[in-house]
Amino acid sequence: MNKKILIAVAIPFVLLCLLIARAEYHVKTGEQWNVNITGYDPRDLLRGHYLRFNLAYDWETTAHKCDSGAACCLCLTSTDSQIPKVNKVSCDVAKTQCDGFIAPEYERSLHRFYIAETDGKRAEDLLSEAQANKNAFISLSINKKGEPIIRDLLIGDRPIGNILRETAAENNMHK
Repeated sequence: MNKKILIAVAIPFVLLCLLIARAEYHVKTGEQWNVNITGYDPRDLLRGHYLRFNLAYDWETTAHKCDSGAACCLCLTSTDSQIPKVNKVSCDVAKTQCDGFIAPEYERSLHRFYIAETDGKRAEDLLSEAQANKNAFISLSINKKGEPIIRDLLIGDRPIGNILRETAAENNMHK
């Protein structure tokens, strides 16, 4: 009986470890992309513990090339700036001709970022200022299958978590 209990406890633990390892592998091996973010509402910035925002893609000026009825992926093209040009193309084209791509089933998962509840107000202030300066980005890691994972939320080139820790330490020093 003890063996059965041990197995019943061990299986979920092993599966959780495998999921964490898969996510870490994805972040480490995926191609890194930064995308501007906009549209956070200061009156409703936190729902639960998530910052909600919209991605402000730098769309190609050419017309979208995805009208064949096939699934449309976001095609990312590297530029001299840190922000890629984006176009919608069929996923078959995206896999072979784009520097990176986001599969359509993952686009919805890219609109929220976890922030600890205690940092909500400071994060809101930082993002409001960054929005005014067009200096807020989401850092993505995208694998070869077009699966993006949010790595971090950036203010300029600095992760928001680092900035929040620094401002918290400064506030504690002034108390």
